[in-house]
Amino acid sequence: MKIKDGILSAGAGAVLLALAIGAQPLVAAAQAPQLTIQSEEAAHPKLVLAIREMKNALFELTTTKDDYGGNKAAAIRDIRNAIFSMQKALYFRLNMDDEAIRKIQ
Repeated sequence: MKIKDGILSAGAGAVLLALAIGAQPLVAAAQAPQLTIQSEEAAHPKLVLAIREMKNALFELTTTKDDYGGNKAAAIRDIRNAIFSMQKALYFRLNMDDEAIRKIQ
């Protein structure tokens, strides 16, 4: 009986070890921080600053009467596209659709 008890103990130990190893990812996932717009912005302040500066440049272009030698419309279009691209990069881990990204101020 001693050998049989040893085999059963070893088998039970293996099952417990497998359960413990299998449970670790669940524990790690449960402790993962919640991703939010604010957390992503806090993690990447330089990207937030770049977006803010592009928005300031866009405001300057849209409020001036100068057409910058006919380049104003293209510059406005390109800055809007750049802002959107930067926002998509900044918020990519949030799995937001394009419409939701466009609503972010």
